[in-house]
Amino acid sequence: PPAADVAAWCASDCHLPRLALLGPVAARTRGSAITVARRKPYFTEMLAYLGLHPKGVTPAKLADTFGIALGRARTDIMTVRDWLGVNPRTAQMHVPHARESQAAKAKGVGVYQVEGLLIDLDLFRRLRVRGQARGAAGTVDLRNAMTPVSGQPFNQLRHSARPALQTG
Repeated sequence: PPAADVAAWCASDCHLPRLALLGPVAARTRGSAITVARRKPYFTEMLAYLGLHPKGVTPAKLADTFGIALGRARTDIMTVRDWLGVNPRTAQMHVPHARESQAAKAKGVGVYQVEGLLIDLDLFRRLRVRGQARGAAGTVDLRNAMTPVSGQPFNQLRHSARPALQTG
C-alpha cells in the first residue's frame, strides 16, 4: 500500500533501497558501497535507468544506452547488484542475474530488472492517483504525495549523464 511505502521511504532503518528522482538524484542502499564509492553518480544513474524501466532492459540495451561494451555493462550491473544487496522480501538479490529476473521469466529473454526498489516518483504517482480518485477524502494522500519531493526533478545529474536520464 502507498502509505506503508511512504512510511518506509521516511524511515531511517528502511531495509529496501530507495531512489530519489524528485529532487537531487540519489540512492540509499543497504548493500556493499565499497566498489561504488569512487563512481557513485554513475552507478546511481544506472540504478535510475533500471528503476525507470520496471519491465527490465536487455544487457545489450543497457550497454547501448550507456555507451559501453556489453562486458562492461555486465560488470557494472554486478556492482549495482552488490550495492543494493539482498531483498528482505524475497531473500534474493535486488538485481537478479538477467536470466533470473521476473521479467526475464515472463519474456523468455534475459533482462536486467531491479526488484523491491522504492522510487519517490512511483510513490508520488500512486498517491496522486489514489488521492484524486478519492475526491475530498483523498486530501491526505495528495499531501503525502509531496513527502518524497525534495526539489527540481532529476536535479544534480552527473555532467556526462547519458540522454536516458536527462530531462531538458
